[in-house]
Amino acid sequence: MNTTKLRRYQTLGVLLLPLMLAACSVLPKPEPVTLYHLPSQPLDLQTDTERPLAITLQINRPQANGLLAGERITVSPKPNQLSVYQGAQWATSVPVLFRDQLITRWQQYNHFEHIISDHEALPADLELQGALRAFYTEYQQDKPRVVIYFDAQLIEHQSRTLLASKQFVVHQAPDAVEVPAVVAAFGVAHAQLADDMLSWLLGVIENKGRDES
Repeated sequence: MNTTKLRRYQTLGVLLLPLMLAACSVLPKPEPVTLYHLPSQPLDLQTDTERPLAITLQINRPQANGLLAGERITVSPKPNQLSVYQGAQWATSVPVLFRDQLITRWQQYNHFEHIISDHEALPADLELQGALRAFYTEYQQDKPRVVIYFDAQLIEHQSRTLLASKQFVVHQAPDAVEVPAVVAAFGVAHAQLADDMLSWLLGVIENKGRDES
């Protein structure tokens, strides 16, 4: 490169530098985001004092699509519309959040010898999987309510036999419209869903045992 061209590029760089700095100064600052965990709830049923079932239960991450597969806290302000709460999101993706909270709650009940996740490469006897159809706040008559809708399937792990399936839906009205109150309502709704599923699951296992005896 000759000296004349080099000087031209240097001059151009000097002229463009203030413009580049000015552009950087007007870029919007990132919106602060608050991360939320799903609040745990007191157990609604007494924990078993009997010996747990000699069963290893694997709980899989549920299938989810769109916003339900991510970390954003989703809201349906109008029918057939989904949006997100600004400046707030879950600490992890919704499917992982859903699965891990199930494991934590069911382990406290002590009904099973082992409860593992699909993240662990361990053998299991039974496997719970399903699809998360709703995990958001919906507005009805200008009032919010949390809705969780889960299609559950219980599978015999080794044979891949479908033992039972059921749809579970719970609703919970927050105490207020602000995000912290909504998050608290999600915790209550998930705990109710977990307890409903656990009762169903134990019933399926009990009936299976009767059939085999």
